[in-house]
Amino acid sequence: MSDPEETGSKMTPLARNALGVLVVSCVVLTALEFVIHRHAYFETEGRPLFFAVYGFAAFLIVVGGGVLLRKLVMRAPDYYDTQEDNDA
Repeated sequence: MSDPEETGSKMTPLARNALGVLVVSCVVLTALEFVIHRHAYFETEGRPLFFAVYGFAAFLIVVGGGVLLRKLVMRAPDYYDTQEDNDA
């Protein structure tokens, strides 16, 4: 793998701390998912990690829809080039 110093993807200390807090909170909430009893209305809501899987599926649908929408409305790369620019 390449060194982060070479690729220019060095994280700031604030970003590193924010990422650490996010990872720790995800681990804690995932562990609590198996301990806390939920009073679910539907049976599937009571299953462990249901909301995590449901949220991830929704994320994939939104991103996939965005990719399809981009292909539908994307303009040609030379859309803003004028005829004068092409002649010169």
